[in-house]
Amino acid sequence: MEAADALPVAARALIWARRTDGRGREAVGRLLNVLRLESGVMVVDGSSGDPVSFDPTGVHRLHLIRYR
Repeated sequence: MEAADALPVAARALIWARRTDGRGREAVGRLLNVLRLESGVMVVDGSSGDPVSFDPTGVHRLHLIRYR
């Protein structure tokens, strides 16, 4: 999430959160939308449009893809 904090204000990006299951196998990931605001970073669920409180449980890698 540090990479999202480092984005310039008004930048937009996607975060692909790669997760593992209880057996250590890669499970289905999660795609999140990111908007860098003056006050910090807002993360939004791409499916519902709702703000997300990021839970790092089971996450083994995050990929940040800036598109604006």
